[in-house]
This record gives sequence, C-alpha cells and structure tokens, in this order.
Amino acid sequence: MDKRHNAKVEGRDRVGLTRRSFVASSAVMTLGALACLAGCSVPSSGSGDPSAAPSEQTADVVFRNGHVQTMVSEGDVAEAVAIRGNEIVYVGDDAGAEAFIADGTNVIDLDGAFLSPGFMDGHIHAPGTWLDQLFNVYLEGMKTNDEYLAAIKSFVDAHPEMDAYFGRPFMLNAYQQADGSNPGPSKTDLDAICADKPVVITDVSGHSAWVNSRALELAGITADTPNPEGGVIYRDASGEPSGCVTDAAYDLVSSAVPMTITNEQMEEALVSFMEEANSYGVTGITNITRGGLDVNDLYRRMEREGRLSLRMRVVTTMDPLYSYQDVFDTIASSVPQDTDMVSTNTVKIFYDGVTESGTAVMLEPYLPEAGLGDGWVGEPIWPDAEFQEMVKSFDAAGVQVHVHAIGDGAVRATLDAYEAARAENGMRDARHTITHACAITDDDVKRMADLDIVGALQFLWMYGDSLYELEKAYIGEERALAMYPTKDMHEAGVVVSGASDAPVTPYVVLDEIEVGVTRNSPYAGEDNADMHRWPEQGLTAYQMLEAYTKNVAYQNFMDDLVGTIEVGKRADLVVLAQNILETDPRTISDTKVLYTVSDGRIVYEG
Repeated sequence: MDKRHNAKVEGRDRVGLTRRSFVASSAVMTLGALACLAGCSVPSSGSGDPSAAPSEQTADVVFRNGHVQTMVSEGDVAEAVAIRGNEIVYVGDDAGAEAFIADGTNVIDLDGAFLSPGFMDGHIHAPGTWLDQLFNVYLEGMKTNDEYLAAIKSFVDAHPEMDAYFGRPFMLNAYQQADGSNPGPSKTDLDAICADKPVVITDVSGHSAWVNSRALELAGITADTPNPEGGVIYRDASGEPSGCVTDAAYDLVSSAVPMTITNEQMEEALVSFMEEANSYGVTGITNITRGGLDVNDLYRRMEREGRLSLRMRVVTTMDPLYSYQDVFDTIASSVPQDTDMVSTNTVKIFYDGVTESGTAVMLEPYLPEAGLGDGWVGEPIWPDAEFQEMVKSFDAAGVQVHVHAIGDGAVRATLDAYEAARAENGMRDARHTITHACAITDDDVKRMADLDIVGALQFLWMYGDSLYELEKAYIGEERALAMYPTKDMHEAGVVVSGASDAPVTPYVVLDEIEVGVTRNSPYAGEDNADMHRWPEQGLTAYQMLEAYTKNVAYQNFMDDLVGTIEVGKRADLVVLAQNILETDPRTISDTKVLYTVSDGRIVYEG
C-alpha cells in the first residue's frame, strides 16, 4: 500500500515528469526482444524427487527427528532433511539421512519440531520501518496527537542540523470525530514545532502525509489549488489546506520535498530489516523497493558479499513522477543480471488509494461522513485509458505487472486491463498480480481466477482493528464487513499469496497466519475478544501456510527454486517449536521460531 518509494539515493535526482509523460509507443518491445524477461528463473539442479537415491557425498547440515511439512501436498511429510551448500540433497526418514552424516556435518536433532519451507512475503517494502527507526521521526505504538507531537518535537530539537524532517507512522483514526467525519491532523501543530523547515509525517498506510505550512508552501499548495486527479487536499472551514494530503496530493509534496537517503543509510537499514525478517522465519520477499531506480545495485553487491539473507523479487514502482521509459529501461537493463537471489522483472502500478482516506475507487459511493461530496467513488491515480496502455505495454514486453487495487472499482478496472492485455498480446504465463483486493465482487472473484491473476493479500487487515472502524465510517458496516472474501477466492481457484505490506503492518508471518484462520486479532489481550471480521471466510492453517510459502514462490517465478522441500531445491527453511497445522489456531502466533535457513545458511537461531 505504501506509496513513498520516491526518495533520492546517493543524491540521484528524481525525474521531474508527471503521469502524463507516459507514451506507450515509446518503449513497447516484443517478448522475443527481451528473451526470458517473462518469469524465467534459473533451473534448479537435482532431480526434484523427494525419493531420489542418496548421494555418496555427505551433507553440511542435517535436520532429523522432526515433522517435515514439505508442502508438496498436505499429506507429504518426512522426518529429515539434508543440505549440501545451498541445496536440499535428501528428504525422507531418519534412517536414510544417516548416509549424509560425516564428522563435519552439523546434525540438528529437532526433537519433533516442525520444519517447513521458509516463509515468504508477497508484498513488502524493504527496509520497512528501519529507515525511520534509525534516521527519522518514529511514531510506532503511539495513538494520540499529543504523543505524536511530543515525539516530533523531541526529534526536531535533537537534530537542528537537518534541512527537513520526515517520519512515520501516524494513524488517521486518531482524528476521527464522533459524527464519523475526520478532519485529519493540523499543520498549525507542526508549525508550532518547526515553522522554517518542511516537516512531512507519513500515515500508517503510506498514502497520506501530515505536513506543516512550509512543506505546503514548497509544494505550491494553497487555497486555490484544486485536488489533483487521484488525490485529496484536506481543508479547513475556510478552504485553506489544513495540513493533510493524500495520494496524488501527497505526490505534490514529495516531489517538492524529497527525502534523501544515502547508500550507507539504506544498507544499514536493510541489514537490520533482514535480521528482523529472519527472526520471524522469513526467507523470501516480493520487495516493492524504497530508494531510487538504481537501488538494485545495493542488493546485488550485498549478494556478492554473502550478506543477503532474503531471496528477493525486486519490484520497480511506476511512480507518476517517473516516465514509463525510465521505469521500463531500469527493468530491461536489470533483468540480464538476475540471479537465484535477486530477480527484477516486475513493475508495480497504483490504480487507487485507500479506503480510510476516501481515495480507494469504489463501485458505489462513499457515505456523506467521508466529507468528499455526494456520489464520491474515488478517482484513479492514472486515467483508465493510460493505465490500460501501460499494462498492455509492460505485458507485451514480458514484464510481470503488480497492481495496487483496494476498492472494488479499482479491482474491476485492473481486471479489465489484464483482460485487454491478454486479448491484444495473447495468453502467456504472466502471473500478473493484484495486491490488496480488499473489496471485490463475486463476479470479479471468478474473473480473477479465470485470468490467472495472483492475489497478494494482507491478512493482518482482516479483523476488526481500528482502521476497520474508519472503513465502516466511510462506506458503512455492511460493505466493510464484506471485504476480504479469501475463502471464496481460494475456492474459485485464485492463487492467494500472503503479504504484509510492511511497514504498513508488521511482517510477523505467524500472526498473519493466525488471522487468516481465525479472522480475529492475534495479539495478547485481544485474541480472546470478539474482533472477528467475516469469520466464515477463514482459511485452514495448511492453506495459510501455502499462501506464505509455495504461493509466493509461484507469484515470484521462484517455484522451481523454493516454496516446497524437495531434492534439488534451494534450502530456504524455517523450524518452529510446534506444529501450527495441528495446534489451536489461537496459539499459532505464540509459536517460537527455532531456526531460519536462507540459501543453505542458518541465519537465525532462536
């Protein structure tokens, strides 16, 4: 969901272009011209057959005496796994594993622990919150305006040398009024802390920003500035900008006041992010990158240095402030450098915003409480004709497309674009994706399955949290409760992949799996409360484990490498203290991660 991927890295200037700069004919390439752009990945060695005869060579690591859930099928279970280098060389019973053990083998007795493929996240923004934790204002865990202001003031006072101040995440629901309206935060509160330098604080979704008067001035936003297409400028009773901007209006601010990130800062934040992710059992991600168009160089250098502990599908965002040509050229020049650990042939496009800001595109109008006028259904980030041309052009060139679509209107328009691309370019193994798909009609669930579109869904959004209360206020309880029909999607044949959208919500996969089953809060003090949200749409624990392993691997064109435990596949694994498929679902989030293995290396030991 997070839109803010437009920072400068190492002083590289942003491209000063608008969404109108897209010219489809400028960069359409044939599938043949970019051979293997479309989802190719490096073939794995070995037979891939779990029953393959053991090699006479010994293993570096052997896990034995465990419950090995291979994810080949629900009933496919083993006791032991042997690893040589970065490859799985044996899957089977303990007796068969003996042939792989020698004096130098690291033999780990699991004592019945649960071993599965490593968790993967199908939509995440690395390095998550770590840039803010280390270098900016960090508001995580705070809930009130007074708490936010105290933290912002403390940071500003401690860093007088900075030319601008950035931070996250504030919560829009902190400003919800009793009548259901929401004026958002005020610029005057920030002006009292810092009036002469811009202050830009992003909300939890990444789609709205709280800004001071100086930031509005630099962005040229005044009472006379109309709402840009696909964005909203919050205003006070007199029509003056009040200090909150969303989506395309936020783009006006971020282009005028870009956050600069050095390569050193990005690297430091990424190291902390990977350590945290590995501690949660995460070994692979669909990385909707933060940073400039050249940030892939950092990932590749860290891989060469042996310091990359997450297998990545790196996704370049079609930011309205970049041109189509710039984004396409970045992907086309990157793909030939792809490896097993870093692949890059995917583009992300925003169709709409978010429900709690009234910028998600809906089929039916928002309620009057949204304060956006009668008949308001939201506006797309890109005009439909332009959006379709982009999708068709990327598809024609063999690029996987990953679209942010929250509202049912956005989902429908995205499916229309995918359908048009297939009609024009022909059917291929594209694995195009819709992320979020919060609101979706029954007919579009079927269309999504028929078009082979992957759904990268955020399961931590699927219970009655505080943002659900905002959604109810904006679109009504009936429509808010009807969001996230995951069981219907699964039964229709949609490949559902699990995702966090961190830093929007945490990337603790065991919490996400629990919510996917219970549709209730996984958190202490709430997990026994009734915060259910359409519990009939809960999936089974096995289906949830599929979503966070083999389904993300499929989405990322990595299913020949990871996602199941088979001979010849890469050793990306997680070991858990209990069998999450058999325990009370309400205790899944309490499960401890004992080991995380990335590309054959033990990168976390709990």
